[in-house]
Amino acid sequence: MLAQRKLKKELADECAKNPDKILPAREDKKIYLKNFGKNYLKLIISEEEKQLVVVTLYWLAKKRSEK
Repeated sequence: MLAQRKLKKELADECAKNPDKILPAREDKKIYLKNFGKNYLKLIISEEEKQLVVVTLYWLAKKRSEK
């Protein structure tokens, strides 16, 4: 998934470990947002057996997230 989205693992790790915002999502998942300047990195996270599992991740424009 990281290669498809052209994202570095370090960015995903930083977002998962130190998010700027955590929001509720559907089906007991959470949205983690991390500000990386021009855009947010958005991770959809599921907690399974005390581990965080990234369901999907992608860049989100700040303008879009502020609506």
